[in-house]
Amino acid sequence: MLPACNAADDTPPNIVLIMADDLGYGDIACYGSEYIKTPAIDLLASEGMKFTDYHSNGPVCTPTRAALMTGKYQQKVGLEGVIYVKGESRKTGLDVSELTIANLFREAGYSTGIMGKWHLGYKKEYNPFNHGYDEFYGYVSGNIDYHSHYDNAGIYDWWHNLDTIVEEGYSTDLITEHSIDFIRNNRDKHFFLYIPHEAPHVPFQGRKDTGCRIPGRTFSYLGPVEDQQAAYKEMVEVMDEGIGQIMQTLRELNLDQNTIVFFCSDNGARFGSNGELRGDKGSVWEGGHRVPAIAWYPDFIEAGSTTDEGVISMDLVPTLLTMAGIETSASFDGIDFSSVMLRQSPLKERPLFWRYHGQLAVRKGNWKYLSINNEEYLFNLQADLAEENNQIDQNTEITKEMKTLLTNWENEMEAYKQKTK
Repeated sequence: MLPACNAADDTPPNIVLIMADDLGYGDIACYGSEYIKTPAIDLLASEGMKFTDYHSNGPVCTPTRAALMTGKYQQKVGLEGVIYVKGESRKTGLDVSELTIANLFREAGYSTGIMGKWHLGYKKEYNPFNHGYDEFYGYVSGNIDYHSHYDNAGIYDWWHNLDTIVEEGYSTDLITEHSIDFIRNNRDKHFFLYIPHEAPHVPFQGRKDTGCRIPGRTFSYLGPVEDQQAAYKEMVEVMDEGIGQIMQTLRELNLDQNTIVFFCSDNGARFGSNGELRGDKGSVWEGGHRVPAIAWYPDFIEAGSTTDEGVISMDLVPTLLTMAGIETSASFDGIDFSSVMLRQSPLKERPLFWRYHGQLAVRKGNWKYLSINNEEYLFNLQADLAEENNQIDQNTEITKEMKTLLTNWENEMEAYKQKTK
């Protein structure tokens, strides 16, 4: 394990992990958007490192969050699919026996906080307060009304730790406000702060729109806003504004030189832009899981740098632990990519896997194999990032190798499940 990347006073670095919800590869300015303005996120990129080959573990919310919290493939913790607000899945969640990134940081003496979306279980036993977080403000479902704070089943969903609370305000602004309060309250400690934003997930609602999910009324999942494009733009820009306020708070408190900030998205966009990528949220095409990611750590990460090393959500657990100098005997499927950020060192080649609703994909090097609705595809992503030119018939040996990798991985996931029953 690399030594801790500490500031001059040898204090362990603070960690701020920010994750947008359903933000696509082409949804922010530093990734090519000419419509949505994101000066705060762009500044992080100009002062830090931008990832062009960062991926979410899943093409939807819950699986990615399960992997992000545990450093494991989501299949190993039994959360390959979405936990829906209605139906049997509502009874499931991330088991408290699972070791989370918050558990590990808290054991190392960090104050731990989560402000925003959890989506890893509705029951109190699955609450983030029971998963290593000292403080939680936010909601446990997949999305809530930005103003009334009711979920898609018409259930009120705004929490402080283990209790729901009534708190007025636009959810994006509340997430920012509580994040800033947490930083101020823990300014004399070292802290791990996870900020999983709701934006720009539906319903489409800006700051001045009214609440649409009201008890006793029928409502649309998407919300009543007619100009959805304008609302989406505002939702991203308000989130960006809040990120700017958080960064300003770090500077005002002289914490910026000893704080690592990592920004990413949980999956590709469904209503936004995935740039040139094929597919969108819910698919194993690149548009479903290749997302924006930025790392910021003054004096340690080269300003304005870019990397095309392949990284995935579950890598963040071992990486952030290393950068904080925290050793653990826990095992992870994710790998430590701190050397990419600190020295721009290449990673050792490894296969990466995606599986969702019968869709399968494996990536190794520049090659990606997909099986979707019994159709097979093979692409060289270096030459064909848009996944337009199927090479399945021209590269039978590569196809065979990729299918073997996928079969072996599925067998490993099944064996792990049987072992832990």
